[in-house]
Amino acid sequence: MHGTAIALKPTDGDIVDISTISPYCQRMTQNRRLIYQLNVARHTMMKALDAASRQQLGISAVQLSALMVLHENNGCLMKELANTLMLDKSAVTGLVSRMQQSGLLLKAVCDKDSRSSRLTITGHGRACLHNGLGLLKGVNRQISDGFTEQELDTVSRFLNHITATFSKES
Repeated sequence: MHGTAIALKPTDGDIVDISTISPYCQRMTQNRRLIYQLNVARHTMMKALDAASRQQLGISAVQLSALMVLHENNGCLMKELANTLMLDKSAVTGLVSRMQQSGLLLKAVCDKDSRSSRLTITGHGRACLHNGLGLLKGVNRQISDGFTEQELDTVSRFLNHITATFSKES
């Protein structure tokens, strides 16, 4: 695509030819590419966590996350689970169905609204969660290895800053 101009439409409505901002793009890629780095780091970590979770626990990392939500908010609505996990309705429907089939949770019609379902964790789900917490502690140790407490505090502050900044926009 060398030599091809791509038009961008900034928020002020003006059309900008990307070739005019090429030096900026080159400087940006030579410096920190934080969005790219965050995306790759998250994807790589979650892929490894999912593989470890499936191997050690027999459940996916998303199912482990759902069990954590149910442990904290047992009897929550499917909508609440979706919001907490940041998943859409269809993804949570499939997730809950698979977890129900595996005996990790129970789904019951909400007594206050028959269109909604309440989710409760089962004994098997609690056992998987208990084992999963050990897995998560190990991953946290791996992530933290080689960093001082001060450096980890800075990383944590940075990640919280990103969350707070972009939560305002949604």
